[in-house]
Amino acid sequence: MLKSIKVSFKDSLVYGLGNIAVKVIGFLLIPLYTDPAYFSVNDFGTIAVLDISGLILISLMASGLPQSMMRWYWDKEYSGKQKGIFFMSLSFQLLISILFCLFLLPLSNQLSTVIFSTVDWSRAIRLLIVASGLQAVNNLINTLMRVQSKSVMFTAANLVKLVVVLFLTIYFIAYRGMGVPGIYLAQVIGNLLFIVLLTGYAVKNSTPFFSLPVFRSMSKYGYPLLLANFASAALTAIDRYSLNSMALLKAVAIYSMAYKISSVLKLVIADSIKMALTPMVLQKINSPDNKRFYSKSMIYTSFVLMLGIIAVSLFSYEVIKVISKSTEFWRAYMVVPLLALSVFFMNLRETTSYGLLINKKSRIIGMNVVIATVLNIVLNILLIPLWNIFGTAVATLVTQLVYWWLNYYFSQKEYFIPFEKRKILIMFITGALLSFSGFFVNEMNIVPRLIIKIFCVISFPFLLYLFSFYEKAELNAIRGFIAKWSDLRNLGKNLRSLKGIQGEM
Repeated sequence: MLKSIKVSFKDSLVYGLGNIAVKVIGFLLIPLYTDPAYFSVNDFGTIAVLDISGLILISLMASGLPQSMMRWYWDKEYSGKQKGIFFMSLSFQLLISILFCLFLLPLSNQLSTVIFSTVDWSRAIRLLIVASGLQAVNNLINTLMRVQSKSVMFTAANLVKLVVVLFLTIYFIAYRGMGVPGIYLAQVIGNLLFIVLLTGYAVKNSTPFFSLPVFRSMSKYGYPLLLANFASAALTAIDRYSLNSMALLKAVAIYSMAYKISSVLKLVIADSIKMALTPMVLQKINSPDNKRFYSKSMIYTSFVLMLGIIAVSLFSYEVIKVISKSTEFWRAYMVVPLLALSVFFMNLRETTSYGLLINKKSRIIGMNVVIATVLNIVLNILLIPLWNIFGTAVATLVTQLVYWWLNYYFSQKEYFIPFEKRKILIMFITGALLSFSGFFVNEMNIVPRLIIKIFCVISFPFLLYLFSFYEKAELNAIRGFIAKWSDLRNLGKNLRSLKGIQGEM
């Protein structure tokens, strides 16, 4: 099991570096998006609504294909047909993307009117539709790299795309004066470039193939996931749609700033771990140590994530002041801890759903996300009139908690895994108290304030030790890790040793 964890750590690290680059590029654009010379606060809210609309479009266009392909790719029943399964999935994805674009593009005026009560954003919506169709194709190619553990290729290709998108976005906005449409034109070009760069890789891993029984099985598995993906995207979008309809675009803008800060955790930590772990979870279905691996995956990913939650929650006050060019965004820091803690339950949901994935119970996943989506709508309707953006943040946290519990309950019934619930509870309570502690020191001078916040972050693993959180073997492993990596003379040797981990599997 230790070798598997090392492989997961290595791939998570590589994916994490790529995802860090995503957030760095995103943060580089925030000063541009919040600069009154280019965008108003309402424009920032419009961008936020368009971005989440793109997530919904991609979830519909993807049709559950990436998850279906991943599940079938390593199925021993279809050993030797991987290239054919990818070819069939990619062909179907191209067809779906084209059909969606042909259907939606003529409706851009109507969509703009429904969402914004004006046709002014029709051009941006047309570009968003095309970018989403291309991104759905990109996601399938990305899934192929993930199942093949091509983490370096995955990161390099996506980084090239992101850098191109960054420079094109700056050029279209600052030098061409294109405004919001320039953002999505840059995404269209970046997604096209990604496909061009990886065409050779996709062709190399394709063999013309079509099997009606396999297609039916994948579709039966993927259809509930289509609903789940759509509902999940809607769940992500409901908060900003609700604020847009029940409050003001200014509230959407402030909330979106807080969401961008907290989403660092999901993208850089939770998603990076998921990218590395999910293929391995499916590969280890028949391994004798698989249940312990799944259980420890939850503990270790939750630990790393909670450490990030504490850091992001505490330092969001300083970060928002630095990156925002408008003081109207500064109060966004007050809802960051709530949104950050909701990511903790997102991660728990992923790591407790292994039983449903293993037993191909995608229908249950779809049912749970629909329940969570309805709950989130109800909570937003009830809480936004009372607490505005705080109501939306509370609704998000409560919904993610319930969504996790539903997946946990049904997954354990399908495939019991001895998760260490006591440790998860200790982590959450300790991390939540530290995350909100920043509110009590934000009025202090910057030097003592930063010292206290750094101390709070560092204290987290030591506070867990007081509650007998660590096993003896884990303490020994931590001591060995510190001894190995603290010797800078062996840094090159230690880094090279990571390359050989995959070969040991």
